[in-house]
Amino acid sequence: MEGSFKRAWCLLLSLCALSFGVSLKEAEKAALENFRELRIEKLEFEKKRQERLERFGRFLPQINLEASFNLSRRQSFSFTLPPLPPQELVFQKESYPKFTLQLIQELYSLPSLREYEMSRLLESSQRYLIEEKELNLLFRVREAYIKALMAKSSVEIYRKHLQRIRSHLRDVEELYREGVVAYKDVLETRVKLYEVREKLTSAEANYRKALDYLSYLVGETVDGVEEIEMGEFEDISTRSEEELLSLLRGRPLLRYLRESLRVAEKSVDLAESYFYPQVVLSAFFQRTEESELFPKSRYLVSLALRWNLFSGLRRFRVLEASRISRRQALERYRDAEEKLRLELRSALEDVRTAQAKLELAREQLRSAQEHLRIAEEKFRAGLGTNTEVLDAQSYLTTAEETLKMNSYELLLTLFKLYEVTGYEER
Repeated sequence: MEGSFKRAWCLLLSLCALSFGVSLKEAEKAALENFRELRIEKLEFEKKRQERLERFGRFLPQINLEASFNLSRRQSFSFTLPPLPPQELVFQKESYPKFTLQLIQELYSLPSLREYEMSRLLESSQRYLIEEKELNLLFRVREAYIKALMAKSSVEIYRKHLQRIRSHLRDVEELYREGVVAYKDVLETRVKLYEVREKLTSAEANYRKALDYLSYLVGETVDGVEEIEMGEFEDISTRSEEELLSLLRGRPLLRYLRESLRVAEKSVDLAESYFYPQVVLSAFFQRTEESELFPKSRYLVSLALRWNLFSGLRRFRVLEASRISRRQALERYRDAEEKLRLELRSALEDVRTAQAKLELAREQLRSAQEHLRIAEEKFRAGLGTNTEVLDAQSYLTTAEETLKMNSYELLLTLFKLYEVTGYEER
């Protein structure tokens, strides 16, 4: 028995040493650093940046160097000019080296310019998408944190209820020994004690599951959460409708959709740019031992106008498709803006409802405390029953839990309002 007690005590000490509580701010910071879905979006931003740099590189000249050793069939021409002996002119040797240096520079190319502008907008839109993902992640973390606090509060409330039942059980057993109450009251209290124990076990399991989900979001093991208060966060529901709509218009999601609309407009410009000519400057220098007849070194500078006059109406189809995509992007933006306005009205209504429920819960708690006090006094005076005391204790537990849950619900509705408007305290 002594060895088992020591092992249990060592296990408890080790669990206390390993466990730690995390504040909401710490959980948010860790999630923004560790959450894998957010990491993927950040890597996508890096990829978009590299694509923009690649598009910019097309404005710079292309310089190509080629060095080769060639094997070929000898090609020559023989002729005779009397009184000279026969002569041979070699056009191509059997083997010879050749070196070529080439430079190509686009002087005027609308497609290259439009593609660069699109890549720059895509990079910018990805930045807004990351901000939107961060906003969504913060709400998920806050929601998980609040639910963990709810589960923790349920555990604490049921533990307090358990202590009240045990204290009452001692009083009932003492009264039974004095012959004041019947043994039925003792049994009834013990049954209630078992019921509360069962509820406490379920509450503890829910708390562990809430912590597991929070740990997934945070990217670290979380073994506890700290209490937070409404006063730590600004209640933006009191702001005017114009201020809230101004916040809403600045939400990253709408900025992302606005950038997507600009990308769609640039895609129309890109499709139109293929109807215009391009001006290309090219130059090359070549050194070859191919023939003794021709110069070994030669160069060429060329200024070319390239204009595709007909391509089977393909460019017209691409242009029409890009215009349709632009209309789709505009409709997506308008639809998202209208949905967010609807979410804003709904979130404000949820905040007001939660505030009203919180006030009712405070009144309910005061009534429950007074009800328990009266029930205990009547029972001690022999004017009330044990069942009335147990019911009053259960009513008080329910009132305490309702008050806690409603206060957390109010905080959760405020966080939802933060998400809808894109508001973040700086």
